[in-house]
Amino acid sequence: MSTGLKICIVGSGPAGMYAAGAIVKKNPESQIDIIDKLATPYGLVRAGVAPDHQTTKNVTRAYDKIMENDNVRFVGNVGLSTDIPLEKLRELYDVVVIATGTPKDRSLGIPGEDKEGAFGAQTFVYWYNGHPEFRDAVPNLDIETAVVIGNGNVALDVARILMRTEDEMVTSDLAEHAASEIFKSPLKCVHVVGRRAPENAQFSSKELSEFAEMTSAKPYTDKSVLPEEFTSDDKKEERVINTNLDLLRSFEHIRPGIEGRSIHLDFLASPIEILGGDTITGVRFERNKIVDGKAVGTGETYEIDCQLLVSCIGYEMGILEGLPVEKGIIKNDEGRVADGLYVVGWAKRGPSGTIGTNRIDSQNVVEKILADFEGGGDPAKTGPSGLDAWCQEKGIQTVSFDDWKKINEAEVARGGGKSPRKKFVRTRDMLSIVTTKG
Repeated sequence: MSTGLKICIVGSGPAGMYAAGAIVKKNPESQIDIIDKLATPYGLVRAGVAPDHQTTKNVTRAYDKIMENDNVRFVGNVGLSTDIPLEKLRELYDVVVIATGTPKDRSLGIPGEDKEGAFGAQTFVYWYNGHPEFRDAVPNLDIETAVVIGNGNVALDVARILMRTEDEMVTSDLAEHAASEIFKSPLKCVHVVGRRAPENAQFSSKELSEFAEMTSAKPYTDKSVLPEEFTSDDKKEERVINTNLDLLRSFEHIRPGIEGRSIHLDFLASPIEILGGDTITGVRFERNKIVDGKAVGTGETYEIDCQLLVSCIGYEMGILEGLPVEKGIIKNDEGRVADGLYVVGWAKRGPSGTIGTNRIDSQNVVEKILADFEGGGDPAKTGPSGLDAWCQEKGIQTVSFDDWKKINEAEVARGGGKSPRKKFVRTRDMLSIVTTKG
């Protein structure tokens, strides 16, 4: 049985936390440092989950318990490559687990993506969720029409948040700077456009049903593209898709939204060009048809005039020092990257599944780690003490889990009892909370 391992997990999102939890359970003697480039833990739970989905964020209670373990440390405000090289981590620890997610928007690959007003989902979502690195990525919302590309839950989140009213978001943790822009926006219409058919859409029934409950905008879809019924050998899939189709049909019975505001769910169209000069003025689409289960262009085109585009077509791994990246993920063999180096979560398999999907994925990789180190770790590895010495030498102000609890308490207090919290969106403000006495 492997004992006394010194393990560093890079990234404190769901995949990293589930890996830590599995190690604590299977090999409690291990010392685990969870480093994160941000001063706040939990990755996409804080920065990616929609601010009006507070129930989803309750998963952090389980992560808190993992962090409270005596052999687990959170070391925030320490970035891989920017603050410490990967090779240094591998020198200090028996095991390094990469759990960074896929921190790069997938490109549409069409002309005009660099125009002002065209955003990737990560940039836009991180902006309204208060991610410090995206605080100043301010979109111009003095507009009437927006286009969202994609038919997954992130696309629906973006459309919904854009059209929510202040009253609808009072119990959310929408970042203050984003709230001030969104609530004063004259936005009238959002088009959510997917390249495939309604029955191929990746959004969940829960996300779709929220459109039916909104008072601020009426949802629309073209009934002519909806099949009467979807059948499949997979009965679970059949139920889910038919529920979605029923929800889409129900949109015609919903009363108009406030001042005629609307959300249009459009299908069977692919963007082929973003129009305009320096700033976006519209998007040109090609209509599609489904051939052998794939969306194929028909040659027929049309345009939607808009002043904002958010592309929600997925994420991929960017270039990261010392890591082999292939097809948008870190090249790996069931989680193994090299001796003592492993990967979990989206960085391992791509951006798919729910928060809970990462649990099994991380547990499987941990089983491989413990099997690989059945004989124990290297006593010469300094682990946590070596990391502390490095950070001290480099003048890095680290954030512990106790420090995070101070930041958390201050954010909750700023919420005033209505909002669950008002986030700090500057790292310097978080660090000042940590260093303030009393």
